[in-house]
Amino acid sequence: MILKSKLVATLTLFALLANAVVAQAPNVTLRGVDGSSFSVADNKGKVIVLSFGATWVPTKELPALQKLAGSHPKVSFYWVSTNSAKAGEKNFAADADLQAFAAKYGLKVPVLRDADKAAYRAFGLTSLPSLIVIDQAGNVKMKHEGFDPDQSDPFGDISQAINQLTK
Repeated sequence: MILKSKLVATLTLFALLANAVVAQAPNVTLRGVDGSSFSVADNKGKVIVLSFGATWVPTKELPALQKLAGSHPKVSFYWVSTNSAKAGEKNFAADADLQAFAAKYGLKVPVLRDADKAAYRAFGLTSLPSLIVIDQAGNVKMKHEGFDPDQSDPFGDISQAINQLTK
């Protein structure tokens, strides 16, 4: 039993270290579905979490994301849709569709668009959903790709990273 506990602790630490990143965040600019604009450079001095997803991705992470955002009110959370913005294209979603989608799943964080996936690629992401944690100096502190709804605390590593940054 003790060996199993040590193994779990070691694997958890390994996972945290494997996801830990220290690199300057790319200065991406994204448009909000409400017409606002967001850029990493304009938000220096804040801890930022960007959650990349799409309406076609399983939505089980959205309630967990909202819970995480509610637990860290000093942090700026954003949901970044990679849906196409061009009518007729595969995976198209209009701004109103994205707002309705967020409301349907109880997501109260601002919704941004990355229709051409430029920000997704700039952060070196390879799957959806993915979360990026950016510190006050504009450094990427953590990447979290994928979502396991069977974990009791699927964003526990993100929460720990945020706690370290907001001490």
